[in-house]
Amino acid sequence: MTKDTLVDVEFRHEDTEEFVLRATNTSSLEEHLLTVQANRLQAGQPDSELRSLSHLDEENVKLLEHQVDAAHRALFEMDGKALLADEVGLGKTIEVGMILKEMHYRGTDDAVLILTPAQLAQQWQAEMLEKFGLDFTCNYDDDFRGFDAHDHIIASIDTAKSDRHRSTVLARDWDVLVLDEAHYVKNEDTDRYALLEKLSYDYAFFLTATPIQNDVTDLYNIISLLRPGLFGTREAFHNYFVNSSQESLVNRNELQNRLREVMIRNRREETDIDFTPRNVTTHTFDPSPEERDLYEAVTDYVRTAYRESQGQKLVLMTLQKEVVSSPAALKQTVERQLEGDDVEPEHVAPLKQILERIDAIETPTKLERVQRITREARDRVDKGRVIVFTQFRATQQELLETLDDKGYTTHPFHGGHSSDEKEEIVERFEEEGGVLVSTDAMNEGRNLQFCNVMVNYDLPWNPMKVEQRIGRIHRIGQDREVYVFNTALKDTIEEYVLERLYHKIDLFQQSVGELSEILTRLEETGRNFEDEVFERLVEADSEIELENDFDAMAVDLQEQRDLADKVEDFNSGVFEGFDLGASDD
Repeated sequence: MTKDTLVDVEFRHEDTEEFVLRATNTSSLEEHLLTVQANRLQAGQPDSELRSLSHLDEENVKLLEHQVDAAHRALFEMDGKALLADEVGLGKTIEVGMILKEMHYRGTDDAVLILTPAQLAQQWQAEMLEKFGLDFTCNYDDDFRGFDAHDHIIASIDTAKSDRHRSTVLARDWDVLVLDEAHYVKNEDTDRYALLEKLSYDYAFFLTATPIQNDVTDLYNIISLLRPGLFGTREAFHNYFVNSSQESLVNRNELQNRLREVMIRNRREETDIDFTPRNVTTHTFDPSPEERDLYEAVTDYVRTAYRESQGQKLVLMTLQKEVVSSPAALKQTVERQLEGDDVEPEHVAPLKQILERIDAIETPTKLERVQRITREARDRVDKGRVIVFTQFRATQQELLETLDDKGYTTHPFHGGHSSDEKEEIVERFEEEGGVLVSTDAMNEGRNLQFCNVMVNYDLPWNPMKVEQRIGRIHRIGQDREVYVFNTALKDTIEEYVLERLYHKIDLFQQSVGELSEILTRLEETGRNFEDEVFERLVEADSEIELENDFDAMAVDLQEQRDLADKVEDFNSGVFEGFDLGASDD
């Protein structure tokens, strides 16, 4: 090959008759031309198949037709910029998981940012890992080092817009942006909206069941972040699509055509989602005199210590939760407090009195009663499978020892186990039956549809964590009725939370989507659910005042739920008749 040639050229002489015969073979020539044409067509078309779906574990995620369709349309028909606006409970998070899994499979997800309300960040993190094998760092993780130190991040939108992190977030070019509860940015005069407007990203997926919160301008603002210019100016949008005198939509066909370019909305009646019934029973027990003395001693100490110094809030909140979980859990924390170098001298005496009251309790009331529930399940349920949830390792250990002594087959599950160990534990539980005693680390585990009975031995103050527990067994794929048993001690913070708050919002019949609608509304007012519970407890000067405070909080929660329902109904009305699902084309 000379320096002037670009490729090697080889001349080969063939038998003339054989060459002519092959060239004049009509069948061979037609096949060749068809092959050329097919290759040309294939080369001119994008690869629009969701290739990653075959790599998902059906044990962890059951994909529904409307979810697969939404993921496909968002990626390949909307050029990777879409508003996923399915009605509540239809699995928008799953749709995003499929989208991100596909992008990961294709190597187009070098930098991904998922922004959520604060209380949903860790739920997102667990869902992405558990169902799709996508490992994200959350801004609440101990090893989170900032928005420039990780490539796959889940964070609360308020953390991202904070003075501490805003410049770092805006300095990066993100491949993918996901915004949950997109109605958070409905107002263009907020820091949240300003952050989204300045963010640099190639692909974006916004989620909300209620894109319109107050008026149709909300829809304009959200869509304009995704597709600037789709509706023109705000003034042009109002002039063309809104009847100002009646605040109703006009030119609906044109609006639908434009929305179809960016918005997907599936309605519940159009899907095949069908959950089995969920039966919830609450057992409230009278504490023994010794347990009552202990509870009052801990509550008095927590109130006094918090009023003196609010810096110990997390420890004090833990003590208040442990006293209704188990004496064993409480004892560990109190002993650590006394052994610490920073314990205040005036706190030593009341902490030692708490230890004395712990030692006076022989068998906790809850521990006796939970055995009845597990015994009944063992007699009536396949392989006697029951899951018992607790927040604390010491309580877990006490439960395991007691149930072991009574002859139960038990399986411990907690955050100290490796991923492989967790998998083995769940497999043994499925094969052998018995009682799985788990901390809330199960939120990161696989699904347990093969079990349909669970016990909340103690109750988290965060309603989302309660629903996450129930969601281990009550989810798509469960084919039996689900039974949930709650245990609580009378006249304690646990009973107040359970009876006055959780039942007020009908927590135990809510889906994660429905619950998040309520909690994000509460969060928008600047309040945190757990903080609200704790502060009402410590600030009340009497039992009557405490009851009144919790009743007021319950009324507030009910108002948030009613508002969420009204907004959902309003959106259903606005989009009624709009075909924003799959196209027939």
